[in-house]
Amino acid sequence: MSTQALILNYILKRYVKSIRPSVENSSYTDARKMMNQKGYEDKNQNFISKLLLNKIFDKKKSDLNISELYLDQIRTLKFSSPSFSQEKCILYFHGGGYVAGSPETHQNFLISLAKKSQISIYAIDYSLAPEKQYPAALNDAVASYKSLLDMGYSEENIFMGGDSAGGNLTLVSALKLQETGNKLPAKLFLLSPWTNLTASGESIKSNSESDPYLSYDNFLTTSQSMKKAVEEWYAPNEDYRNPLISPVFANFNSFPETLIQVSDIEILLSDAVDVAKKLEQNNNKVILKIYKNLPHVWQVFGFLPEAKEATVEISNFLNS
Repeated sequence: MSTQALILNYILKRYVKSIRPSVENSSYTDARKMMNQKGYEDKNQNFISKLLLNKIFDKKKSDLNISELYLDQIRTLKFSSPSFSQEKCILYFHGGGYVAGSPETHQNFLISLAKKSQISIYAIDYSLAPEKQYPAALNDAVASYKSLLDMGYSEENIFMGGDSAGGNLTLVSALKLQETGNKLPAKLFLLSPWTNLTASGESIKSNSESDPYLSYDNFLTTSQSMKKAVEEWYAPNEDYRNPLISPVFANFNSFPETLIQVSDIEILLSDAVDVAKKLEQNNNKVILKIYKNLPHVWQVFGFLPEAKEATVEISNFLNS
């Protein structure tokens, strides 16, 4: 673990995790504030938290072309350069528990990934709950993929990926496309994917104390918090073992080659490990990389050496 990661874990535990509101008092707006989402900036945050948010989410200068467009009426940011391959693209789904986040909250990571991979990225601003609940985000993701096909991209040149809830959306979109007889993208990459929305993953219990910010130290409270996000905000009154909600319960056949990155101390470790095992059952190609002592979706913390390492790994995977 790098010195930067050691310091970051301390800051997250001290200035983010320790001051989380109780489950009863928590709101989806808290997640939006934590991601410094436009319109939800928290002016009452402590100085350290504000510095960290600015370092992560304030847009870095870049010579990439960043343009706004619409894929089947879904607002999208495109990260591109004339030097990139014009035949290939990445369709990216941001994380945020299905209630928070946007292409802008992930733009620094996306800039880095586009530069490293030399591939244009389309990051969609999919529907967020609770304003628009399941399956609105899934419908947006599927429609955006089909829109790329209509634009002239062939499926063997489209890569799909996402972090956390976006990793979930990557998997369920591919499952839905397969279910409806559509050809699948060439490769998938999942960053700390949220694959089990029943809040029954083993690492919720084993890693609640070690996870620097996504959990409560009491695993029962962590589980309660995760259930609230799903049952009250994202998908009320649904079957949470439905593979299009919890892809860990899917049977994967003839699936795209998949790269999964996760940290050994986060509560979603078992979500990644378990879905990797399910993929392997039917001889799908899957690469599971478990990094050490890093926070959930550390790839967005661009100042970490491990974030740079993970980004290079994704780029090499897509270009291999």
